[in-house]
Amino acid sequence: MNSAKLTLEQHFKLKVLEMHVQKLSQQQVQKLLIKCVQIGMIKDNIISQYADISTVNVHQATKTSLL
Repeated sequence: MNSAKLTLEQHFKLKVLEMHVQKLSQQQVQKLLIKCVQIGMIKDNIISQYADISTVNVHQATKTSLL
């Protein structure tokens, strides 16, 4: 599966969200958008932190195996 594409389940969830958002006021949609961007930023931070930890673990494992 190409991780850059959505699964069938994700397409369904997106359609449900789209139908829900159409019922919201402009102010509610703006708040939802800000919250989504915030969640995306938090997700990016978690992924970045995990990548940093993985890099450290690989370097430690390499040093240990060389000894």
